[in-house]
Amino acid sequence: MVNRADAIVVGAGVVGAAVAAALSAAGRRVTVLEQGVPGGAVSGASLACIGTHMMDEEELPLLAWCCDAWAALDAQAPRFEYSRCGQLRFLKHDGERRSAETWIGIERAAGLAPELLEPDAVRRIEPELTGPIVAATWSPNSAVVNPFLAVRTLLDAARSGGAGIVAGAAATRILTAGGRVAGVETAVGRFEAPLVVIAGGPWTQDLAATAGVDLPIVPRKAQCLATVATRPVIRTVVGACKAEGGVDAGYTQIQQAASGQVLFNTVLEGGVTAAGGRDSVPEVDRAFVHDSVDTLLFLFPRLAALDLLRSWVRYEAVTPDDRFLTGPAGPDGLFVAAGDGGTGFVRSLGMARIVADRIAGKESPFRDDIYRPDRFVERAAA
Repeated sequence: MVNRADAIVVGAGVVGAAVAAALSAAGRRVTVLEQGVPGGAVSGASLACIGTHMMDEEELPLLAWCCDAWAALDAQAPRFEYSRCGQLRFLKHDGERRSAETWIGIERAAGLAPELLEPDAVRRIEPELTGPIVAATWSPNSAVVNPFLAVRTLLDAARSGGAGIVAGAAATRILTAGGRVAGVETAVGRFEAPLVVIAGGPWTQDLAATAGVDLPIVPRKAQCLATVATRPVIRTVVGACKAEGGVDAGYTQIQQAASGQVLFNTVLEGGVTAAGGRDSVPEVDRAFVHDSVDTLLFLFPRLAALDLLRSWVRYEAVTPDDRFLTGPAGPDGLFVAAGDGGTGFVRSLGMARIVADRIAGKESPFRDDIYRPDRFVERAAA
């Protein structure tokens, strides 16, 4: 049986779901193909922070737009536990002040409102953060969402426009005819459409290669822990200050879910995984567990009696400059939107807007050249 649509989106994580919702809202008949279950890979494993703080200077206009778009989606469909809780980035020593002040200056110049707070001011926002920090930055516009419910909300929006979602449909090949896209071959059959958007996270590279497109995407290990549920303790998203030359120990994020579980997420800088590793389900590293517990108790020493409940590993899609590859790639009608670098939730609505505008022939309201999938080829040629 052959299935036909106006557009096929490969991948039902948060990026694919956002693209499907945007194309469906534009009046296109969309089919979403997902190899597993929607949101079941890195999106569902994410701590799903929405924010602009200590991100990418050139992306700030898009990131600010994305924060507003998530708030607007919550106003329309308040079903995904959106919480505008703010974000603290702690400083362990005075040597980090210069980096913190530089980021604050950059973000204020972009119209945002971060601050550098001394410990007493930090504890008025996060009373149980009683560890010996020297200061913290504060970004009030950051938020968190429930990752599963957020993906489901976006897919529901796509369905309301007539989209179909096919789970268990692993895409094996991009179909082309006459120099343009014709559809996707999958493990459950052939799907035809003149437009295909690959939003398959770390699996994007292999599928794009079947259409002759070489994308510099590699998988990176992201590890998470969760404690048993406890009383409300942590009000904000808490992370380490982004130091010059990168975040100490990659990046770390601590927050408390609506369920009461305290969640940790740490990615080791440079922790690129060997080819094929994205398909494995390993245990978290012992060192990660020890470092995470040490960090939690450094910040929140009163949680020393709290038990760990579970851990998990997933793989982010990473590009050489930590920006998405978003836009047309290869044969006419083929688009990609992948390379989350661990920040797929906040950027997803912006990437969807870029793809939908490009397909509709509209000018993007923000820079899209910095996401061009062929930018590394051009740099190598120069």
